Amino acid sequence: MKKIYFVRHGESEGNAARIHQSKETALSEIGRSQAKIVALRFSKIQTDGIIASPYHRAQETAQAIASKNKLKLESSELFAERRGPSELVGLSQLSEQSKQIRAELSKHLLDENGTWRYSDEENAIEFVQRATNALDFLRQRSEENLIVVCHALILRMIFAKILNPHGDLANLYDIYGNFDLNNTSLSVASYDHEKQAWQMICINDHSHLG
Repeated sequence: MKKIYFVRHGESEGNAARIHQSKETALSEIGRSQAKIVALRFSKIQTDGIIASPYHRAQETAQAIASKNKLKLESSELFAERRGPSELVGLSQLSEQSKQIRAELSKHLLDENGTWRYSDEENAIEFVQRATNALDFLRQRSEENLIVVCHALILRMIFAKILNPHGDLANLYDIYGNFDLNNTSLSVASYDHEKQAWQMICINDHSHLG
């Protein structure tokens, strides 16, 4: 039975300021403390390796876990955060411009069979396909116990695919919208090789933060 330990990165400067982030956004001081705490939690869990999004905030979190537990760290674009329109980067989430863009994205999310775009973002169908590819990648890995450090939105879509593997776009995005994932929360999924099926064991466990 394969187990994947999914970790959302620690609090970032963008999370704290409620600003739309870039790939380079770093952890906040609180986020670095959270990363050390979740790293300590993994000292009591047997794991074979760690894979992280290449984004800076995920790399910082993963490095803390890898260093504490003497694990080899790999990076994969499959676990990068969902790419939004470049017009959002740097904007406050509370700004009128941000609200207008996000409203437009939400309104047209499933238009043109999920291929509609506002500008240069990852569209709905591409995002689902990447989550599917991420699960295939993990299923094919030889390790039986892996840590994956990434981001809230890609995690939500991965979980939606596990919970409803044959769902259409509307079904998947309905599920996707129902998760709340804390910084450095731990979610666990298993893959049964005989049944060839994924299962969620827990979602958003952040008890290590007290």
